[in-house]
Amino acid sequence: MEYPLALARAYVCAGQLGQAERLLQQLLQRWQDSTAVRLALAKVQQRQGRWADVVQTLTPVEKDLAADALLQLAQAMAEAGQRDPEGVLRRGIERFPDHADLRLAWIDAALTRQRYADALERCRTAGDPLRCRPEFQLRAAQAYFHLGLVLGNAEVRSVPGGRAGQFLHDHLLVDRRPGYQRFLCCPRESALYQLRRALDGGLDHSAAHLLHARIWKRLGRPRMGLSILKSRAALLLEQPDDTVLATCCDLALAADALSDYLHFAQQRADRQPRRRNAILFEACLTAAEQYCHQGDEALYIQWLYRAVRICPDDRYVLLRLADAEWAAGRPQQAAPLYHRLLQLKVDHPQRLQILNRLGASQPSSPAP
Repeated sequence: MEYPLALARAYVCAGQLGQAERLLQQLLQRWQDSTAVRLALAKVQQRQGRWADVVQTLTPVEKDLAADALLQLAQAMAEAGQRDPEGVLRRGIERFPDHADLRLAWIDAALTRQRYADALERCRTAGDPLRCRPEFQLRAAQAYFHLGLVLGNAEVRSVPGGRAGQFLHDHLLVDRRPGYQRFLCCPRESALYQLRRALDGGLDHSAAHLLHARIWKRLGRPRMGLSILKSRAALLLEQPDDTVLATCCDLALAADALSDYLHFAQQRADRQPRRRNAILFEACLTAAEQYCHQGDEALYIQWLYRAVRICPDDRYVLLRLADAEWAAGRPQQAAPLYHRLLQLKVDHPQRLQILNRLGASQPSSPAP
């Protein structure tokens, strides 16, 4: 069987997946229980994105699969949406209790389904030294965060010679508090403690930095969170996932850093051509709102005009802009906006007021 398997691998390397599959199917008819043949066939099917076929190919030999192949089977089940992959992972852990990737996948399955208590328990039962590895500490931090245990049962302690960010026994010194050398300390059973352990252990992953920023926002210090994101911008912006830039936008707004928000929003728009206008429109409205709250009438109107240029038929923004121009004492600028609004919706709820303003905006006739 070695030669035909080698030939099938050669077909795969040459990009001739159809040839490889036909050969492997022929082999499978002769050796139904061959794990090697089924793994080779599953590899071809996976490269074609045929996840359901991967599941069908590997399931009959699950008990004979190595840990990496069990991960492949679990991934295929998740992608195909046919069966719950957690059973495969659980049985795999029973056979390979010290396999880190199997345990991480098992924890991730619970996190994905928002079963955070289960995810935390799976982190705990990994045992030493696995649960002390940064990848496990990150997942414990994620679980604690979603369970609302950002700082856990934190308490203020007197720590002579202490400094914020320092680990002391089973606690992390979060920040100074009033009094002589007093610090707010969070225990091991908290998101911030576990995440800091992971970061100090050398974990440099976008998910860790995003969670770190979210933690500081949750603690009422969004500027700290934004500074973390900006310090890791090169790494974070390599990720194609829109979640990264969406989080950056959220943190920038919370930190009242409008210029940073607009910068991140522009990057989001550039990455998503199909949603470009929607993202930029939302950004313009957000900027307008910010300037409105600040009492800056000129910039408020300027950003509303930008929004109208992107979506000229949006009735909500047209009305706001027309009202803003009217309030600024510029009825001639407000008039075409009101006209456009009535063209779009003849029975607009504020039609009477709009008509009154349009009448008042007409230039007076000269006296005879």
